[in-house]
Parts: sequence; C-alpha cells; structure tokens
Amino acid sequence: MQVRVDAQASIYAIGDEDDSMYLVEAGQVKLAMSSAGGQESLLAIYTDGDIFGESCFSSADKRFESASAMLPSTVRRVGRRDFLALVQQMSAADALLRHVANRLAERQTAVFDLVTMNAQRRLLKVLLQLAEKIGRTEGEHSVIEQRVSHEELSQIVGTTRPRITAFISRFRELGLLDTTSARSIRIHRERTHSYLARE
Repeated sequence: MQVRVDAQASIYAIGDEDDSMYLVEAGQVKLAMSSAGGQESLLAIYTDGDIFGESCFSSADKRFESASAMLPSTVRRVGRRDFLALVQQMSAADALLRHVANRLAERQTAVFDLVTMNAQRRLLKVLLQLAEKIGRTEGEHSVIEQRVSHEELSQIVGTTRPRITAFISRFRELGLLDTTSARSIRIHRERTHSYLARE
C-alpha cells in the first residue's frame, strides 16, 4: 500500500502495534528512539530506494523506535507476512539476510564510533556519510542540499546543539566545509577524508 506522508508527520511511533516493512519511494525518513526522560536519539536517515522497519521481525509486539518524514514523502507499506511471502516467492532470503546484517553492522559501527571518537570527529564522519547518501557531487565537493538541522545532527552524534554549531564553525575555518547557503552544506571530500584518517 502506498502512503503519502507530510513533512514532520509520523509513519509509526514508539509503542505502535505495526508489523510492516516500508520502502521509501520518494522523500526522506528518519528513525529515532527516545529515553524515558524524553531525550531523543536519531538512528538513521533513509531516502529514495531505502527500506526500513526491520524491527517488525523482533519478538516484541510493539515498535521500539519511531519513523517520521523529514520531507513530504511517499512510502510503500507491506505487512510482514506479505513481505516474507514475497521474499520466498522471489528466492530472496539471502538478500534479506544481507540487508539485515548490513543494518546490524551500521548500528555496531555507530556504537564503536561513539566509544572511540570524540564528538567533533563523529560529526564530521556523519556529515560525510550524509553527503555520500543524500548529497550531489560538485567537483571536489559533495553538497547536502536537503536541510538537516543542528538539533537533528546533535541527536545523531550524541552531543548538544551548541557544540554542533561550534564544530561546524571550526570545520569552516579548516576548509573542510562551507555553509554559505542557508540551506546547504558543501563538504570537501579529500580534505575531510584526510582529517578523519589522522589518529
């Protein structure tokens, strides 16, 4: 079933009884978790062609994460039973396992980065990953044109919004990125990779 979702609208929320998988046909979707005290952590951003909702395969009856549209989006919703029947029909079990393994690896890498990297380097790595995922190439730069707020970046990195602002200012001074446009970030790929490669 195709579902159109307005920007900032919920696709599913923590605690929902939702047993579906989703495909982003157009737009941008974020997954997040919240602590008991209300502190939110942004887990991932998905865009055209990405699938999400793998928590429907867990033994829990309810969602432990939320999904919401960052932009006006169109998603295709498929119930777990129908999704698994389709996987079987297409002999795609190996592909599904690879997908789930890749998502697990993404989460494990995020935990590793949280433990081993300071917040400034984590932010730069996140910006580079976002540029590779949702940006466009412009010479030596990757340009993120879809707005990702400092608050959302702070939720991904695990720090405060004022520190995100300070880090981005520092990255501009180092020539790693520029934010001359209010709605875009231009990242110099080679300089950023070199900076991240330093111990």
